[in-house]
Amino acid sequence: YETILTKKFKERAHWHPKEEKKIHSFIPGTMVTVNVKAGDTVKIGDTLWTCNAMKMLNTYNSPIAGTAKKVYVKTGEIVPKGVLLVEFK
Repeated sequence: YETILTKKFKERAHWHPKEEKKIHSFIPGTMVTVNVKAGDTVKIGDTLWTCNAMKMLNTYNSPIAGTAKKVYVKTGEIVPKGVLLVEFK
């Protein structure tokens, strides 16, 4: 048997390992509160922000401990899925 790969398959986006120090948005929505700013020390479980998505308020707690290097979002901003929101040192 011969396997024939389509052009779409050959040009697909390849998987990359997750960068644990960068947190991306997992759903689109509007930022209601942003509780972290650059230079803040964050512990595991601290609330980073609250996002209004799909008529619900979603709070996002930090999965890692560290210092916020840069925050790319502000209160009231509308963010799509997959956007970089915060980066840790």
